[in-house]
Amino acid sequence: MSVFSPHIIRIRTATEKRLEVVTIRKGDFYFLIAISSAMAVFGLVLNNVTVVIGAMVVAPLVTPLFAFSLSLLILHFKRLSKSFIAIVLGTLVSLFVSYSVSLLVIMIEGKKIVLNTEILSRAEPNLLYFFVALLAGMAGAFAYAKPRIIESVIGIAIAVAIIPPIAVSGIGLAIGDLLLAKQSFFLYVFNILGICLGSLLMFLSIGFGKQIDPDI
Repeated sequence: MSVFSPHIIRIRTATEKRLEVVTIRKGDFYFLIAISSAMAVFGLVLNNVTVVIGAMVVAPLVTPLFAFSLSLLILHFKRLSKSFIAIVLGTLVSLFVSYSVSLLVIMIEGKKIVLNTEILSRAEPNLLYFFVALLAGMAGAFAYAKPRIIESVIGIAIAVAIIPPIAVSGIGLAIGDLLLAKQSFFLYVFNILGICLGSLLMFLSIGFGKQIDPDI
């Protein structure tokens, strides 16, 4: 029995539609990923947390994660593949842009990028970050199921900080620090997995998995 509304199918359908509405077109999606990644690199290099937060707000990578979890739960393979591709390509675009912008910064500054606190803090994979992402994923899924509080998804993006770790990976590759690149990428993966699992558990608790979607 669901702990929420008895009209599960209606709520689930409305949630799917909201996810489709906020999922922007491919070109716009990857453009914003590129912009947010570039902003993140500049913010990290400048050791400016305000710029880094701005990059998190611009990044649209959170939405495909919720779409992926919901599609997996209801076994909607078409949407599942689309959201998975968006996540993978978005990651690659972010990594490439971060790497390129880091090289540009090195050329402009004429010296190697200094590993400041903003950069190093994104290269410390810790299981606790996974639980933060897990809770954020649960909150985000709940927000999408409740249209009156969907604006809080922006707060989820800031809390989990998906883009900065992948930006640090790009910085690490640009300066030849493979350990930095690897550790920050692990943190990125922790965040992705945490959000997906948390949102899946919340969608499941709401009752969205009780009926298989016939339109597969």
